[in-house]
Amino acid sequence: MQYEPKTFQIPTLDGISQKSVDEHLGLYQGYVKNFNTIAAKLVEYAADTEKNAHALSELIRRKSFEFDGMRLHELYFEQFEGGAHAINPDSALSEAFKKEYHEYFEPYFRAIANMRGPGWAILYYDPQCKQFQAGFAGEQHQGHFVSLPVILALDVWEHAFLLDYGAQGKGKYVEAFFKNLNWSVIEKRFAAASA
Repeated sequence: MQYEPKTFQIPTLDGISQKSVDEHLGLYQGYVKNFNTIAAKLVEYAADTEKNAHALSELIRRKSFEFDGMRLHELYFEQFEGGAHAINPDSALSEAFKKEYHEYFEPYFRAIANMRGPGWAILYYDPQCKQFQAGFAGEQHQGHFVSLPVILALDVWEHAFLLDYGAQGKGKYVEAFFKNLNWSVIEKRFAAASA
């Protein structure tokens, strides 16, 4: 099966240029293409695992990087669809934030996003323990809370902010991200994860 890049209805964003969005979407499409190419090669190389041992090991390592890049970007872009919407103060997500983080969720998550180095700031929800897990995946295929659904995904690789803010502009980009975030998307993800 070949994966197809998704299309997103992203409105004009405040503080994130259209050029930056277009470049970022092109990168996402590259993840989809690379994953498809690797998947096809793995089938071909599996015919002689001894002869292709080195190539197989490199492709297997790369496969999850491309797949996670594809999926995380789909979650990321989806969060802008429909335009910016504030979190509903009466939503189940808002109540869960108040219970676990009090009023500190957003500053805490921003601090994770602003850590040195490229990667992803990701908020997960653990339905078994009924609590959030926030983390930083420096490599998008490593550092995840395995099996937990992603509630919020913030790309903080340089490609996400370099065009608009330069190499030192991660903090300004994180501000712009939150300004444009459609919290209703996050609320729906939380409702599905906590059901």
